[in-house]
Amino acid sequence: MYFSQIISLLSNHRNNDRPEIPITLSKTQIISLVGSSLSPNESKDNLNPEINEALKELEAQGEINAGSGNRYCIAPPTVLAQAENNFTGLVFKGDRAYLSLAHKVLTTEQKLTEIKLRSRINNFQVIKNKLSQVGITLLTVEQSIESLPLPELPSKAITRSPYSQDPFENLVLQYIPQNKFDTQPQRWREIIKSQLLNKSLLQLATQEYLWFEDRRFYELQQDKAVLTMFALDKEKEHPLQIHWDKPEGKLHLKGVSLPGTYARWLWSLSESDENNYRTRYIKPENQSLVESAFKRLGCLLV
Repeated sequence: MYFSQIISLLSNHRNNDRPEIPITLSKTQIISLVGSSLSPNESKDNLNPEINEALKELEAQGEINAGSGNRYCIAPPTVLAQAENNFTGLVFKGDRAYLSLAHKVLTTEQKLTEIKLRSRINNFQVIKNKLSQVGITLLTVEQSIESLPLPELPSKAITRSPYSQDPFENLVLQYIPQNKFDTQPQRWREIIKSQLLNKSLLQLATQEYLWFEDRRFYELQQDKAVLTMFALDKEKEHPLQIHWDKPEGKLHLKGVSLPGTYARWLWSLSESDENNYRTRYIKPENQSLVESAFKRLGCLLV
């Protein structure tokens, strides 16, 4: 699914003046660069849809961040620990330019490409300080809940730059949580300009998101748009229902868009289902944490 190629591309594209900062690439650029790296006997017939699916999955895993205009950037380097007294589950996420530094400061003596880190240091604060010195954040799973953003409607700080074009020249969908049993995709309804109401979340055919308020359109980054979806669910009192098979520890996320911060957090303490990559297996000791995170989003686990 081109996961490693995309992560490598986004990690290797750096700001010339400040190489510690990765730069964004558009979806079109990513497709072109991945396509140019394929061998002559590899088919490019399904390249576009497969890259599109890979980008969605990497964002769900918290490896990349989606911005406005279908642009993507590698996520900031982060190491997640199960707990302050548990160093067996250190997992690196995000900017691979920092991965070798994580291995070196933690003296792992592993291959510098491995993302599961076995630290030889057995003190949480020492590990945190050493990683911080090279620009990497260390969080425990429980601590990271506090850092997860709460759903809210776009603020004036976000809506400073109006979207200059008329979005209704093409297909426009509006997020409308009218029925508590609707799935997230079902809440996106096609509308025409005359139906538009103040404070509306829109999605264009290009997968870009807009916020309409006070007769103006504003472009939203994907993470902010997804948080807005959950805020609208709460406002309309139709919380999103997500299938949660607690006895089996299986969380079914097919068709569910999560903010990248939540997805990164969730993927760090769950395992994939062999038959469905959008189903996550949650161990019993982590189930209460997962329930707390989805309560923070305002979802109902059913």
